[in-house]
Amino acid sequence: MASPEFTTDARIKKRRTIRHGIILTFILLVLIASLVLAYMVNTRSLIIDALEPKPVAEAPIAVNEACPTTKFNYVDPAKMKVNVMNATQVSGLAGATATKLKKRGFKVGDVGNARLSNVEVVGAVTSGPDGYAQAMTVQRHIKDLTYVYDPKRPGKTVDLVVGTKYKDLVREKSVNKKPGKLGCTPPKPKGDAKPSTAPEKPEPSTEQKDK
Repeated sequence: MASPEFTTDARIKKRRTIRHGIILTFILLVLIASLVLAYMVNTRSLIIDALEPKPVAEAPIAVNEACPTTKFNYVDPAKMKVNVMNATQVSGLAGATATKLKKRGFKVGDVGNARLSNVEVVGAVTSGPDGYAQAMTVQRHIKDLTYVYDPKRPGKTVDLVVGTKYKDLVREKSVNKKPGKLGCTPPKPKGDAKPSTAPEKPEPSTEQKDK
């Protein structure tokens, strides 16, 4: 028969062993949890806001609204509207141009006369801040058409004003329909011709009849 002292010592050792086992198991679980957490954070499976790097403030990029350098998508002519104006002495030029644009699907608004500060150009297309893509689209149909920006112009409708150097539209099969930039600078003169300045914002004349 075991003595009472021996029985007490055995119970204490057993409890100590169980306690040590519990502590070791807890430490092991904490270690495993830490490794899993570290793995998830490292692989971005788990994002902890407090550990994320703070974004560095960047200086705003200057944008030239009068001649943006970004590319614009070609717009379906059926989804845009263009006013056609004549700045030359050639009678009926705006009406003839408007008819050709209609055949290509453009929605034509007003047709009349306008004044350009320099009429010795192919012409000018004017838009507001919402009409960049539409203006670029018109340029694809008329080669060397200069862009004129009007910051106060609302909507996406554009004005096309034809000058004395305007001949005709680009062949429909040759129209470039890929994204591109606006042509803001007038083409360089050939030979000994004097350079021409970009036309200022066209002003419609009081007469609505097409010359």
